[in-house]
Parts: sequence; structure tokens; C-alpha cells
Amino acid sequence: MDILAAKKSLYERLKSFGEVMGAGIKEKNGTEYIVIFLSNATQSIIERIPKEYQGNKVETEIKGEIVTQ
Repeated sequence: MDILAAKKSLYERLKSFGEVMGAGIKEKNGTEYIVIFLSNATQSIIERIPKEYQGNKVETEIKGEIVTQ
């Protein structure tokens, strides 16, 4: 599965968790990976996010809560 389809699939699996805000694709040293954006990093959500998904590396980033004004 390509990385875009993998990102969408993983996000669909995780979006019901309150800490998960979104997903994206980033690049580091010429290699693309999936990033899951979190409002905060609880132990329970970190344990649910795989380190690799469908052959793609997965990382997390804590962004905090987004508040609209």
C-alpha cells in the first residue's frame, strides 16, 4: 500500500481517540513517513499507535489543543 493510502487507513483507525488531531506525511533524510498529530501524549494513546504501519514508519507529534476564536 502506498504511503498516502496507509496514512488515510491509519487515521481512520485512530481518529476516534480524543487525543488524535490528524495525520500527515513528512520526509526526513529522503524517506517519507506517517506522522500522527496528538493534542497530548497519554500512555494509552502512545501504546495504540504502531511504530510501523503497512510498511511505513510512523511517528507522533504533540501539537496541543487547537482552539478557534
